Amino acid sequence: MAFADSHNKVQPIVGYGFQKIWRPSELDEFRIGAGFTLSVTARNEYWYIPIQLPLPIASIEYKQFSIQATYVPGTYNNGNVFFAWIRWQWQ
Repeated sequence: MAFADSHNKVQPIVGYGFQKIWRPSELDEFRIGAGFTLSVTARNEYWYIPIQLPLPIASIEYKQFSIQATYVPGTYNNGNVFFAWIRWQWQ
């Protein structure tokens, strides 16, 4: 996927994500997931040199719809970003 970073520049990211899925109730349609993503990104201020980015990932899912999120840790005034997106699965 690609998105606009904090400087409004394109930041691509590609990788692999793994989640363990739990069904907290007898309703198979509602699920909770937690896991990790191993990805590579590139930023404008680093001349788009590939940067490895292993991150935690979590999701809440209902039927084909899910809200997924990750947290990018950082230092003071640099990083510390909560990044979320939605996903629709065709079945």
